[in-house]
Amino acid sequence: MTAIGGLVLDALRARPGHVAFRHGSTEVTYREAERLVLGVADALAGAGLRPGDTVLQIRPNDPLQWLVNAACYVAGHRSAALPPGALRGAALAERLDLVAPDAVLAEPGDPDLDAWLRARPEVRVLTDCDLTAVREPEPAVRAVVPASAVVRLAFTSGTTGPVKGVELSGGALGAVATALRDTLPWPERPRVLCPESVSGGFGNMVLPTLMLGGTFVIPERPGPDALLEAAAAHRPTVLMAMPPALRALLAHPGAAGYDWSSLALVVYSGASFTDEEIDRAHALFGEVLCGVFGQVEVPKTIAWARPADHLDPRFRSSLGVPFPRTEVRVCGPDGRDLPAGQAGELWVRGPTTAYAYAFPAGTSVEDGWLRTGDVCRRDADGCLHYVNRVQDVLRIGDAYVCPSDLEAAVSRHTGHPVAVVPTGPASVAVLVEGVASLDTLSRETVEKAVRDALRDAPVTIDAVVPAERLLRDVMGRLDRARLAEVAG
Repeated sequence: MTAIGGLVLDALRARPGHVAFRHGSTEVTYREAERLVLGVADALAGAGLRPGDTVLQIRPNDPLQWLVNAACYVAGHRSAALPPGALRGAALAERLDLVAPDAVLAEPGDPDLDAWLRARPEVRVLTDCDLTAVREPEPAVRAVVPASAVVRLAFTSGTTGPVKGVELSGGALGAVATALRDTLPWPERPRVLCPESVSGGFGNMVLPTLMLGGTFVIPERPGPDALLEAAAAHRPTVLMAMPPALRALLAHPGAAGYDWSSLALVVYSGASFTDEEIDRAHALFGEVLCGVFGQVEVPKTIAWARPADHLDPRFRSSLGVPFPRTEVRVCGPDGRDLPAGQAGELWVRGPTTAYAYAFPAGTSVEDGWLRTGDVCRRDADGCLHYVNRVQDVLRIGDAYVCPSDLEAAVSRHTGHPVAVVPTGPASVAVLVEGVASLDTLSRETVEKAVRDALRDAPVTIDAVVPAERLLRDVMGRLDRARLAEVAG
């Protein structure tokens, strides 16, 4: 297994004169990127950091964000990042206490961060100028960082439970880059446009781009307007974005006026699209959609849905097939493998998997298998279909009873969007959208239809709750934690 630090330097040295990054009017060549990576590594060492120390970035999304990560990979530091302003006050202090950084890269002026740092004078505070001051890096011969060394501390979102700090080794991240490079249908020397933070999940797409001799383009500002400006300026061959950014682009009144014919691939991750959204994306971009599915613990490399899958009604809403070298199981509550078509927890094993958490402390695997907490089905063709998070399902006997299945049955019967929220071991509340303003008789009719739809389901309906609208998260999925509060 090759550690990511070596892959970074090999990629940057392969095409020194080519452009590695574009960000607004700034260009960074491969040679300049290598110099920055090695120079930042030297600056971190000069600041007294040693292999294994944690470097936390709290700074904007730009090429330096990724280059600092890469310097940590080369030098054997644990790289972590938080978007500026994402956490405030006590929430920021709590996260900083959990991360326990040895150095923080940030510009002064955040009162919450500055207060935390003043109370911890042992934490080194670095700025962009400290890391990018003109200097020649030390000779390129570097100590080899073992593939087993942890070089990345990534955070789960916290939307489905407490935030976890995931420890990723250099070998796992190297395997991620290689798997993405070798599996996805990249165009030659890709020009990749990505509005997402390179300190997040799509940061794992930077190194495959560079390994293929491509250029990674980061819009100068967030939002669909800046994304459209970057698309016009750089004519990307690959667009990468989370569903919220793609939905904003599809809804933008000016998007159809741009020439998207250069696109050979549109990669998304984080949630599936509806049939209507897929059709709109095909109309705008062409039939080039490609989905990648992963978790923080298995970055972008659990499964992928090919462009052709988005044309087939059987597969277009699926997560796709497992990545090469990624083993998957779909297991019941007792840990036994389930047959095709039956919903169970997804277990994953492979070279791209994390093996421990920094917080809460412990291991993330059992006998090499990561229990993802996602409930999925695997069809006869080997495609995975997401259903629910495991904490949202009912465990009745040896089977999972999934709210999504109950919701589909009720919606078919009533014509209303609904959310099914577990209220007990075998009981649920059903929230029905669009009936809060109906008269009493109409509400009673809808409630009867809800109960009729679930007459044969192995659950008891505690309540049918009228709702004006169903709460959703940033990805467009039902926000089940908040809906449970409404139902309660």
